Amino acid sequence: MRVALAQMTSVPNILSNINFIEDKIKKAKYNGADLILFPENCGYMGNGNDMLSNAYKEADHPVLINARKAAKTYNIDVLLGSIAVFSNNSSKNKLANRSLYIEKTGNILGRYDKINMFDANISSKEKYNESNRYDAGSKIVVIDNELGKIGLTICFDIRFPDLYTELSNKGCNIITIPSAFTVNTGKYHWEILLRARAIETSCWILAPAQIGEHYLKRKTWGHSMVIDPWGNIIVEAKNNQKLIYADIDINKSKDIKKIWGKF
Repeated sequence: MRVALAQMTSVPNILSNINFIEDKIKKAKYNGADLILFPENCGYMGNGNDMLSNAYKEADHPVLINARKAAKTYNIDVLLGSIAVFSNNSSKNKLANRSLYIEKTGNILGRYDKINMFDANISSKEKYNESNRYDAGSKIVVIDNELGKIGLTICFDIRFPDLYTELSNKGCNIITIPSAFTVNTGKYHWEILLRARAIETSCWILAPAQIGEHYLKRKTWGHSMVIDPWGNIIVEAKNNQKLIYADIDINKSKDIKKIWGKF
């Protein structure tokens, strides 16, 4: 299976992000990919109030509508790392940070709402309170299709290893971690955490990431990666928007799981 990871700089302009997503879906298919993955907040990145005012019900979200059309047109599976949709779980004016797996038919095969909210004080000037705007998800999600068993997670989930252990125990050979990692934490923790999750689960880790400056004072680390089940970096993007590719074999995950008695 060939995968493509899109490293992108989402901006507070949905149409601009849609154009980027459609273009990269087309290019990924042209280069032989079976699956293309986009990062967290691939549909829109802005401050909390802007995120709310540019959110939609899932069925009406223009990013999802256009991604489904493109998946069908180009006959390729697509993971929207996450888009902001109105939550089904709250009577309040809150959102869900939702990852959506779209099959090459254009059908939605699975959806995952981010479980672990990014509530962190990185410094006196850099604070995040995702739970103020979003409802946390509660369901672990595994996609099972012709490409393999794929576990869905999002960004800050990476710091909670029990989630990944459970996904591995459910038979996953691939785990996705679309992210918008901060620069200050990314330069210290991003690679280490990705490789740790791969090693402890014996799964392929696919981690498409946001990069650069999205709006005033909001910057992300980038360095999208594909990590093999042994913890090796197969391919890594650096500091620009681009597509990276990797050919992966889920049997490598199965073989490594047998070494540790996980299978």
